[in-house]
Amino acid sequence: MLMVTKPIAIWGFMGSGKTSVGKALAQKLGYEFVDSDELIMQRFGKPITQIFAEEGEAAFRKAESELLTELLQRQRIVIATGGGMPTVPENLAALRTKALNFYLRVPTDVLYERLATVRDRPLLEGFADRYWRIATLLSQRERFYTQAQFTVNCGRQTPDQIAERILAWVRALENDDDAVTVDLQERSYHVLVGSDLLSRIERIAEAGNLQPPFAVVHDESVESSGKLVCERLSRLGKSERKSVPSGEASKNINQAISLWHWLAEMAMPRNGTLFAVGGGVVGDLVGFVAATYMRGIAYAQIPTTLLAMVDSAIGGKTAIDLPHAKNLVGAFHQPSLVVSDLITLKTMPDRAFIAGLAEVVKYGVIADPVLLRYLRDNADLILRRHPLALRAIIARSASVKASVVSLDEREQTGLRMILNYGHTFGHALEAATNFQLLHGEAVAIGMTAEAYLAWRLGWCDREVLDEQSEVLRALELPTKLKEVSEPVPEPDIATLTETMQRDKKRKGSLVRFALPKRFGETAVTDFPIPDDLIADAWAFVLR
Repeated sequence: MLMVTKPIAIWGFMGSGKTSVGKALAQKLGYEFVDSDELIMQRFGKPITQIFAEEGEAAFRKAESELLTELLQRQRIVIATGGGMPTVPENLAALRTKALNFYLRVPTDVLYERLATVRDRPLLEGFADRYWRIATLLSQRERFYTQAQFTVNCGRQTPDQIAERILAWVRALENDDDAVTVDLQERSYHVLVGSDLLSRIERIAEAGNLQPPFAVVHDESVESSGKLVCERLSRLGKSERKSVPSGEASKNINQAISLWHWLAEMAMPRNGTLFAVGGGVVGDLVGFVAATYMRGIAYAQIPTTLLAMVDSAIGGKTAIDLPHAKNLVGAFHQPSLVVSDLITLKTMPDRAFIAGLAEVVKYGVIADPVLLRYLRDNADLILRRHPLALRAIIARSASVKASVVSLDEREQTGLRMILNYGHTFGHALEAATNFQLLHGEAVAIGMTAEAYLAWRLGWCDREVLDEQSEVLRALELPTKLKEVSEPVPEPDIATLTETMQRDKKRKGSLVRFALPKRFGETAVTDFPIPDDLIADAWAFVLR
């Protein structure tokens, strides 16, 4: 059985149990175990408190980085990292690239119980209020720790229990797989990205603690994937499947009723699990059914389109359509797992695949300039669907989406609104062209219009618009309506502006826009935009 053989790194705050868990895990795997702090003390010939006092923290961190470089060259090794190791950018990058990482999250109260009286922790010495010091230092480090592929909420579990949870993931994954944690405390879940994941879905389901019976709903266009998932899951328990027609028309109340009856007829209990196999339509529909059947049951997303992998499968938005508008009836209901198998992208039509890249560009503009540069520099590899390039852009996109969802799950603080970049103009363009444009094509044109608007408002430099357009064109995405591969009739500006007034993200009668200030920084307008500027932005992308 294939499994992870590259280094496995255990992260966490001092007192989180990295050494105990690491030793237990290494023993179960038959792997070598090393404690980075122990090795550094051996090399200096003195305890860490003495290293800090006599050599300084800088010397300790330098030795730590050098040691990490050595350790990451090995295979079949479990590394208990020092608490500060992942907070150094170079270390963090190396760990994320070359290791499978698990952050052991332990509540502050438990950490304090373990650290209240210890005398071998130099970063805690000299503070009268040790609880405050632990809480403060942990909050500073948390943003680094949560970049591990897996966040493991430990509570008061024993090291052996935690090691067993990690072991399940190590056995389910392979070296080239990647993962992101959507951090919602006890409702956290993992997004997996890799090749041939569906052939291991039963091991993945076990690692994710998904319980049978299983009900697999798939788009009729991906029947082979639906059959494979159902067959593999049947090794764990009862598993049944059902297909739904392709296309937005399936997101309706009649399809939901049909699925509710199907679940009732198979006597699906509250602890069973639904699986959605397909694009965004199936994901939205099945998520809504999962949110409402028996007041909510677990479900997993298995997106088979690029757009679903980077956007709709993550975040817990579920819905069906009404004749009045799309997504009017729905619920926030987070999945228990997201599995993005790159093999399913091989058969996507070129136009749909390229359209999905628009959302990836969006993430680069609003939050991740490194991703934007990667898209520009590797456009050819991406368009040829090279697995390593796809894994990189999907995992980074998932990371951006996960971080936003973690901070504003239900759109209460306004932060999640930044994900709407390009969509206010894009949705209006979709509707005004009777949905002849693919969603990603409309978003690409919408991002161009909104970057133009941001420049005219003085929010960003013209270079933001020009460089964004360069990336979009490199990926063969349209920046203007006339560049769409399958021409559509040009709507008039008055119709587009009127359609925009019905945008769901409006606040009262105020239409709001998420606009870039620079790459990686986006803000939401809270004032009326002059009509002539809106018209100019439309004209910029229509002509």
